[in-house]
Amino acid sequence: MSAHNLNLGRYGEEVARDYLTENGYRIKERNWRARGGELDLVCTCGDCIVFVEVKTRAEEGMGHPLESLGFKQQKKLLRTAGLYLSRHNMWSSQSRFDFICVTVGREVQIEHIQNAIEFSSVGRGHTPWQPW
Repeated sequence: MSAHNLNLGRYGEEVARDYLTENGYRIKERNWRARGGELDLVCTCGDCIVFVEVKTRAEEGMGHPLESLGFKQQKKLLRTAGLYLSRHNMWSSQSRFDFICVTVGREVQIEHIQNAIEFSSVGRGHTPWQPW
């Protein structure tokens, strides 16, 4: 990954963090890593745990950021979120996945998609957090 893309990604995460904070979310973790996966942001909104995936693109970049959230990445995010919930003994907590698209150009545009991952389309389990 080039330094420009890395800096752009970090900038996008900062923009997303500020946006969420301004909209009543409380940031609990940033770039939480476990067993081959990473959660960009882990927040709370009321009683709900919100896992947030952030994608940032330059205005002239190719495609919409949401297009980069493929099936394999969704499964990986679900596994990582399951590890987070397990390590923090939070299995009974209400939770969801949000997606924030940050497009950087003359102006910064933010698109917040709540419940971005449909659990039924990713896997089957006894709960939405068990994609196995």
